[in-house]
Amino acid sequence: MNSTIETELKKNGITVVCQISQQYSNQIAYYVANTLVTKFPTLRLKYETILSSISNLKMVIADMPGSTSGACYFYKNSTIYFKKGLSLDKIKKLAIHECIHYFQEIKDKNGQLKRMGLCSYYKNKAYGNALNEASVQLMSAYATNEKSDNVTYYGISFQSDSPSYYPILCNLIKQIGYLVGFPLLFESTFYSNDAFYDKFKSEFGQNNAFKLQSNFEKILATENKIASLTYKIQSEDLEYRKFKRYSDAIKKGKENIKSLFFDTQNLIIKAFFDKKISEISNDIEIEQYRKYLYSCSHLIGTSEDYSFFNQYYIEKMAEMDEKHESLKNNTSLVVKKDSKILKILEQIKRIFSVQTDTQTENAKK
Repeated sequence: MNSTIETELKKNGITVVCQISQQYSNQIAYYVANTLVTKFPTLRLKYETILSSISNLKMVIADMPGSTSGACYFYKNSTIYFKKGLSLDKIKKLAIHECIHYFQEIKDKNGQLKRMGLCSYYKNKAYGNALNEASVQLMSAYATNEKSDNVTYYGISFQSDSPSYYPILCNLIKQIGYLVGFPLLFESTFYSNDAFYDKFKSEFGQNNAFKLQSNFEKILATENKIASLTYKIQSEDLEYRKFKRYSDAIKKGKENIKSLFFDTQNLIIKAFFDKKISEISNDIEIEQYRKYLYSCSHLIGTSEDYSFFNQYYIEKMAEMDEKHESLKNNTSLVVKKDSKILKILEQIKRIFSVQTDTQTENAKK
């Protein structure tokens, strides 16, 4: 093995144990090729081409004590590293995620990575890495028929398509994919093109799109820090002060993730639907808007103290009623501030406020 690569792997906590036999590598390649071609027909993948490409990948078993995913693709030597002790079935499923990374990569003539799916590299800095990881894992969960489950992480409850890997980020990217379009998201993720980003910025606004991308990065960085500190607590014999410092940092990190999650989710909802409401011009579009916004209630994360979506939904339904009346009377679509509907809305808001205050007081007792 190249000494530079070996040194870099060790820095990331990866130590090679042995290479996977050709027999098992072939089984993995057949499984991945068949799964990708079957599950993603819109990507127009050719089975023979996909199979041939995967067969050229080197697959290795390694000691990866700090790994949370169980596998890692390293582009510099086109090798997939799998955590020691995994079953072949588990390795096959993990290989989907890592092989998508392999197909994503775009290098320059010197072999330097320029782009990987939704992630671009400039002067050794990655932009969009968290968005890309989330989208790749969402694709992997769908491809491997991951069982959806109701989960709670960091005080956030939601329906997860990927309960074990990147559940928070997968939920958020699914919300964005639902609004922008999953075929477009998956196409740009696999082929590393700008189609998704162009639509993303168009639908949410450029500043909002960049803010969402930044929030994804913060969530991923915080989750990685939590995982690292948790591993140290579990594997090292720590003195009390260090144990307390790590434990406090983990607690703070979890609180930050919860706050970031809801800030991100609220921005996804508000940025998209505020823009869409200005485009409505007839009753059919009003009804479509109502259904579209309501359907998001099945995707979002919630908590005991979360009320943004309910309040936002009530506000937009009131605006829809105003638009309907304006269209019927052929008047301006500007919402009237003194309308009866908005007065009722203010009363509902006050009720929500009282309920939230009561919940807070009860939590303090």
